[in-house]
Amino acid sequence: MSEQKFFRREEIIGKPVVNMNAEKIGEVKDIGYDTNGKMALVISSPQGVEKFYSMDETVAIKDVVLIDENKLTPKPTTPLTSPGNPPTFLQTNVQQPPSRPPQVAYDTTPAFGRGEMPQIPTISMKTCQFCGRESRVQSKFCVHCGKTF
Repeated sequence: MSEQKFFRREEIIGKPVVNMNAEKIGEVKDIGYDTNGKMALVISSPQGVEKFYSMDETVAIKDVVLIDENKLTPKPTTPLTSPGNPPTFLQTNVQQPPSRPPQVAYDTTPAFGRGEMPQIPTISMKTCQFCGRESRVQSKFCVHCGKTF
């Protein structure tokens, strides 16, 4: 079971941000919140463009911040109508909040009532050959030392 770690704002700001392909996409500029209180990282790209990534898209925070851009929710569409033509839809740059994570079904057999813990799903990890620390199996580089697997 992995241990939950909390970070101070000043520990995260300035960290480089990389995607699952080990490409640097920017650095953490700030932390923001939406109107529902969900936290997001404000990432500044090398071109100076700011993007918001929800914490649901954050895979790991170590020496770098690892973002899974594939967790992005589909962008909403905006209808465009013209006289005599049915509406068509174009993509907009507005992001929808991420969907709720899937619910995990736990074993509710009588054994659980006797004080035994339910089986909790585990995350597959692999060990870096350079620093010896663990990263997720789908990572293409070590989130601790940055070396590629």
